[in-house]
Amino acid sequence: MQTATTAQTATEAFERFHAAREAGLLIQSAWHKTDNDGRQLACALGVLGPDVQGAALCPASVMPRWLAQMVPTFFDGMDFDAAVAWGERFYAELARLDGKVRFSVIHDWQAHVVCPLGVEWRELRKMSTDAVLKVKALHKRALVGDRAPRAEWREALHPMFREQYANAYAYANAYADANANAYADANAYGYADANANAYAYADAYGYADAKKTRRQEAMARLANGMVECLARVS
Repeated sequence: MQTATTAQTATEAFERFHAAREAGLLIQSAWHKTDNDGRQLACALGVLGPDVQGAALCPASVMPRWLAQMVPTFFDGMDFDAAVAWGERFYAELARLDGKVRFSVIHDWQAHVVCPLGVEWRELRKMSTDAVLKVKALHKRALVGDRAPRAEWREALHPMFREQYANAYAYANAYADANANAYADANAYGYADANANAYAYADAYGYADAKKTRRQEAMARLANGMVECLARVS
């Protein structure tokens, strides 16, 4: 159920997602697709309009760019029925907030959703949880208005990134440096860097050696946790 224009408000985005859900026009792992009956299907972001082929094309009036970039990973990473139910709740919260998502949502999500998952990920592998607990503490401080300086963020973030990249990249330390610097800036200066939450996915996909359903459950925790954080914003 596509329209000729792109949704410009969060309320309109919710209405389009709801209509697509009711009509059975949602699809995972593709922005848009024509089915055998000629119906136009779309993903959780694609429902905003036929020209939306990426997060960069999501209007800022609907949601901030950093959040839009997370939607495809959330939506595609869950069981389909769970993803559809999540999308309805997600867009309902965006509509309630009129698309205006505070930076505090990032700190809430990281402290109460991402970091606890990171602790579990490390405990399963009998790894130290010190690094992720330090990051969690900084996010909790930021939630009450005590934002740590950039150097403190970087010092806490670097070991965590080093752990995550160690098994995947030969240049793990270089990747850790780059990401720690970028995310330290984002958290210390209070802006939502477009990729400032990517390390959450590393923890979710850390279950890669487990069953697919376990990975889907991990992604559902990240996604539903984001909705819960949005719901806490007055």
